[in-house]
Amino acid sequence: MEKKTYSLIACLEGEEYKKVRGIQKELSELTGSRKCLEDWQPHITIGDGPLLSEEELKDYILALETFVKNNKSVTAKLTDFAGIDNWKGARENITPYVLWANVEVSGDLLNIFNTLRDNLTSKYETWLPRTVNYVPHVTVAFADLDEEGYRKGLDFLSTKNLNTNFKISHVSIVECYGEGNMTSVEYRRFYFSA
Repeated sequence: MEKKTYSLIACLEGEEYKKVRGIQKELSELTGSRKCLEDWQPHITIGDGPLLSEEELKDYILALETFVKNNKSVTAKLTDFAGIDNWKGARENITPYVLWANVEVSGDLLNIFNTLRDNLTSKYETWLPRTVNYVPHVTVAFADLDEEGYRKGLDFLSTKNLNTNFKISHVSIVECYGEGNMTSVEYRRFYFSA
């Protein structure tokens, strides 16, 4: 039975979405990198990426519905920017350069991640190595970012002050596909009870 690759994310919404999307657009104009704009909404990954058959997906959805019913939304904080020039996800046609906004690790956010990992994703095969040390972030440029763009992007981001809180109101399951599973489409969004 064929399995598909998915990720668990929470999309930014409202003013925070606009702020990060604006930065992504400015970065794109400066660096030529378009992958974040074309293939992903600004988001934070909140769970390991399951590899699921159609039947497993049905069970997974039921488990996510129970999870959001029994948990509440949390507030997280975007802080500063960072980057890496040797991303391990790089391969042919996917560069090793990544820029992101850091997300402060709070007890509430870590609890969401750990609960999803321990009670849900640990029961399924994943298409990426399981996350050991959770480092939440919002990627602002990757995959088609070259070395010159990376350097320009780091300089540009050093002038930006992000420090803003945002609400994690939901869990989205997105299907990942394409080369290296670097393109996504939101499959379904599950809102927390409050």
